Amino acid sequence: MTGDESGHRTRALILWSGIGLLLVLALLAAFAAVQRTYYSASGFVTGYVQTLAAHDVASALAMPGAAPTSAALKHAGLPTDVSHELLRADLLPRISDIAVVSDRALPSGEHSVTMRAKSDGHAVTATFTVEQSGSVLGVLPLWRFATTPLTVAHVTVAHAQDFTIASHTVSPRASAPDQPATAFSVAADYLMFAPGRYELGHTSKYLDAAPAAVLAKPASTVETTVDAQPTAAFTAAVQKQLNAFLDQCATQQVLQPAGCPFGVEIDDRVQGLPTWTMATYPAVHLTAGQTAWTMDQAVGVAHLSVTVQSLFDGTVSQRESDERFAVSLTSVVIRADGSLDIVVGQ
Repeated sequence: MTGDESGHRTRALILWSGIGLLLVLALLAAFAAVQRTYYSASGFVTGYVQTLAAHDVASALAMPGAAPTSAALKHAGLPTDVSHELLRADLLPRISDIAVVSDRALPSGEHSVTMRAKSDGHAVTATFTVEQSGSVLGVLPLWRFATTPLTVAHVTVAHAQDFTIASHTVSPRASAPDQPATAFSVAADYLMFAPGRYELGHTSKYLDAAPAAVLAKPASTVETTVDAQPTAAFTAAVQKQLNAFLDQCATQQVLQPAGCPFGVEIDDRVQGLPTWTMATYPAVHLTAGQTAWTMDQAVGVAHLSVTVQSLFDGTVSQRESDERFAVSLTSVVIRADGSLDIVVGQ
């Protein structure tokens, strides 16, 4: 073999060896990437959050350990008698900018994985606990949620009977029917997906509530209150009924109209029938009581016109007087049909 042939073979051997080494390194890098992406604790959790971002509720709940079974909820210290009504794709927020913050191995062998994302543009974070459930070919680990990735939201609707989330109206009575029929406020527990920021509210003809935010965290209970308050239409409707009540009182041609908040006593002799007219109606201002809307005492003025004869000297005169009075509302209830039940205090 000549020297030139030997040199060619050596160079070829070195070239192919280099190519082989590069292929091995590429294979190892690809294996590591696959392991990080699909077979690591953080990869497992990332896949779950990405599934929520795709609004694929069925696939998210099908991931190992994600199903909200009674055993899983009890293990996490969460209530088991809880509504699944909010586990809907159309209620999920828009999730974006998903990233792993940390993946920490715990002494128990579990992993604590913290994720960050944006929920409808709001920054949110969530920490999930996962554990290895097996492996592929004894090399690539498989994972499952060690504690439920879901949140239990305890929602109280103060002074109303339902709340809204996205375009959906939810009645807590449907989930907790044992609440009294006359309850002024209602509440129920709901499962929700994490991470996420949800806005709850209430809007109706007579009531409106500012948005109440729920920040969903895995394996935790969060509490929120939807605080419904009177709208201008509610106040106007009550004012109209109160005015009508006072107008009815003014039709009674007596000094002290029965069941009414105004009246006078006159020591002199009354001639003819007294007449009342309303000069100023009390302004309605509603506040939430224990069982209904109420109104503290408000002042009005009723005008009295009556002819009187003095018992002292017998002179006759026309009395025209503005009589101040106070009235309260002990109960204002919005009936199921939208009408109002008002009780006037004495």
